[in-house]
Amino acid sequence: MLLALSLSLAAAVPVITLERTACYGTCPAYTVTIFDDGTVVYEGKEFVKQKGKAKSRITKAALDELVREFDRINYFSLDDYYVDGPKNCPESWTDQPSATTSLSWKGRTKKVEHYYGCRGLPILDQLSALERKIDEVVNSKRWIE
Repeated sequence: MLLALSLSLAAAVPVITLERTACYGTCPAYTVTIFDDGTVVYEGKEFVKQKGKAKSRITKAALDELVREFDRINYFSLDDYYVDGPKNCPESWTDQPSATTSLSWKGRTKKVEHYYGCRGLPILDQLSALERKIDEVVNSKRWIE
């Protein structure tokens, strides 16, 4: 029992997640989780080349670069949802995918849901850029296309 507890305490901790949802077409649906030790776990769901789980690694420098991108857009101060509604989605249309990101860093955790049918706020472009950056750094393309 003590050994099991020690092993669980030493386990890697999720730092960044990106989940992309399906749309009314063939949008890739998958989740990428990046852990504090650089481990990347991909889980393909729909409209991807590789369904199921796959693992890879990124460097500590790459993880730090991603955390800086979250910091650059003041991620912890963002709204939790950018979905259809007048407050944070001035223009919208249907049948688009969503991306949900999360960051757990220095004792703080934040999750933001971003519906791609929303337009009209500068932060939405910044969120899209952050989501693309996560995909780029972990090379999600190898599992999707």
